[in-house]
Amino acid sequence: MDKKNKTDIWAVGIVSQTFSKFIKRKSRQNIVWIYPEKPYQFFADPFGLWKENRLYIFVEALDYRIKKGRIDCFVFDKSLKRIGFHHALSGDVHLSYPFIVKDKNKIYMIPESSQSGKTYIYKSTDFPTKWEKVEEIMADVPMIDPSVIKYKNKWWLFYALPGPKGRALKELNIAFSDNLLNGWTAHPKNPVTVDIENSRPGGTPFIIDNLIHLPVQDCKKTYGGQINILRIEKLTDTDFKAKQIKSIKPDFHKNYADGLHTLSECGKVTLIDCKYHDYSPKRKWIDWQRRLGRFFPFILKI
Repeated sequence: MDKKNKTDIWAVGIVSQTFSKFIKRKSRQNIVWIYPEKPYQFFADPFGLWKENRLYIFVEALDYRIKKGRIDCFVFDKSLKRIGFHHALSGDVHLSYPFIVKDKNKIYMIPESSQSGKTYIYKSTDFPTKWEKVEEIMADVPMIDPSVIKYKNKWWLFYALPGPKGRALKELNIAFSDNLLNGWTAHPKNPVTVDIENSRPGGTPFIIDNLIHLPVQDCKKTYGGQINILRIEKLTDTDFKAKQIKSIKPDFHKNYADGLHTLSECGKVTLIDCKYHDYSPKRKWIDWQRRLGRFFPFILKI
C-alpha cells in the first residue's frame, strides 16, 4: 500500500431519521446512498431542504481529472426515490460546502469559495438551478466551511481560515450580525478554539436545551476522520466557551469507513458523507490527464 497515492473518495448518505434522533442514537439502516458516478469522482458536503414534498440535496461534486469542485443538486421524492439532478453552481474557482439557509421566506446558499479570497452569499432566483451573488460576508475573508445559525435574535457564523501548518483544520473562528446579509463582525477572541479535533466546521449548527451545538471535523488521524459535537456553553459578542460532548465515527457503510466530515439537519432525514481511501497508482495517470487537459481539453471528456 503506497500512501503517496492515497485518494479520498466520498459518497453522500440520506439517513431516514430526524436529526435529533440521529444525534442520540445512530442508525445504520435505511440509508440511501449517492455514489460517485465514475472512478476518481466524489460527492460530499451535503446540505438540503424540503420543498413541495421534494428533497433537494446540494453537494460538492469533484472529479480529480479537473480537481475543481462545483455544486450539484440531487432531487428525491418523499419516499427517497431519486427523481432529478441539476448542476446548480460553478465558477472559476473551487466551490464546495454549499450551506443552505432560509431567511424571510427566501433561500440562500453560502458555498466555500476560499480559493477566490472571498466568501459570498447567493440568493436563489430560480430554485434550484439559478443563484444570484448578493453580498460578500466580510471583505476579503476566505472562509472555509462557513456555517450559520440564528440564535437569540442574532446570526452566528462559524468558519475556518486557510493558512500554513494545517491552520484550516485546527482553528475555529466566529462572526456575528443582526442580519444575515450584512453587518458581520469578527469575534474578538478569534480563533476561539485551536484544536485539530474540535475546530473545523462539519455541518449544520443546531440547538438542544437552548444551547448551540456545532458539528466539527476531527482531523487528528485523517482529514475529515469523524464528526465531534461541540456544545457551546457561553456565546456572547465578547466571550466563548465550548465542550466536546459526542463523537460520531464513520461506521455507516462497510466500504466507506475511513472518514465522516459533514452532518446536516434536513427535516425528517439527516444527511451525512463518508469516504474511503483509494491507494491505486492509477491516481498518477488521473493527475497526468488533468495536466494534459489544460492543453488538450478533449482528453478529459467530463
